[in-house]
Order: sequence, then C-alpha cells, then structure tokens
Amino acid sequence: MKKISKLALPIVLSSAFLGTTFISQNSNNNVYAKATQVTLGAGTFTVGKKGDIKPGRYIIKSINGSGNLTDSTGQINVILGQTADNDSGQIDSYTTNLKKGDQVQVQGIESTNFAPAGKRTKKTILNAGDWKIGKDVQPGRYVITALQGSGNLTTDDGMVNEILGTTSDSETGQVSSVTAHLTKGETLSTNLEQIKLTKK
Repeated sequence: MKKISKLALPIVLSSAFLGTTFISQNSNNNVYAKATQVTLGAGTFTVGKKGDIKPGRYIIKSINGSGNLTDSTGQINVILGQTADNDSGQIDSYTTNLKKGDQVQVQGIESTNFAPAGKRTKKTILNAGDWKIGKDVQPGRYVITALQGSGNLTTDDGMVNEILGTTSDSETGQVSSVTAHLTKGETLSTNLEQIKLTKK
C-alpha cells in the first residue's frame, strides 16, 4: 500500500477531551493505562510509564507547523498540519492507540498536542486514524467512500488494502469506493482526512 510522506516520495509498506480517561484492551489482553494530555515538539518520544507519553488512546493534532508523524510499529505514517491539504495529503488530526514501548517521531512540527480521545461511540463518518470494529464502527457490510482527501485504507487482517480518494486514478491505483465486510475485532485504518461508511 502507498504511504504519503512530506519529506520523501510515496513509499510502499507491507501489508479531545482534557482530563478524560478510559480503559481499553488490545488483542493481547494488555490493559492500556490512562491517556494523559501532553504537548511535544519535534523529536522521538517513547510511550510508557516513565516515557514521554502515557499509553492510551489519543487524538493527535498540530498546534504549530506541519510535517511527518510516524511511529515505530509502522502503523502511523502521515503528514500532519493545522489544516487539511488534499494536494499534499496533509491531515489535521490522527486518532490512535499508543502502547507501552512504542516510539512516536514528530518531524518538522514545532508543537504537537496529544489529547485523550475520550469515550468511544459507533459512527459512520471517520477522520484519519485507527478504528476498532465493534467499538468505533458497528460490524457489517459497507460501501466506504472518501469525503475529503486521498490515501490508504486498510484493515489489520489484510482484507482491505486500497488507495482511496474522492475520484479514481488508474495511474496510482486509487479508487473512489471500496465495499467491505467489517467484522468485530478488526481495526480499520485510514490516513484520509474523512471517510464515510454506508451500510449495504
């Protein structure tokens, strides 16, 4: 799948509410600690009890500047800025789980805010981020379309792996919609500014 980077050509990789806290679990039954708001500059930061970021679920936003936001797992690889820019693939926020031991790298952004994501509710319009089927999205069969931007749309089981945009592009393999059956426990990841899921 194609990842977009501000500092390099696209590469192919293999397949807030302040003070709000929550507990969630990953597939290994490890309980996430309480997410805590933190503001960081450019650099590499460790997630963990004695690290720079507490484990938990966050909405990550640029306060000042734009640049690359990546992590050591390869799950996060986006251009983050204060506003969305469809031409560069820049998004204005990314929602994700950060686990103990992960490292997050911020490049070219003067100031970035990590805010606890708050209570999870099921929805059909999603911004860029990682979304758990059964927690964030009702399981079912959907037609997924781009409302804004273009980029990767994947599931962690590999059943969805597309470049999605508001228009199709045969040269890049970009499509304008994807039909997929989303099952409980899967994670749907998108680096588009906004997508819509329509029940089929």
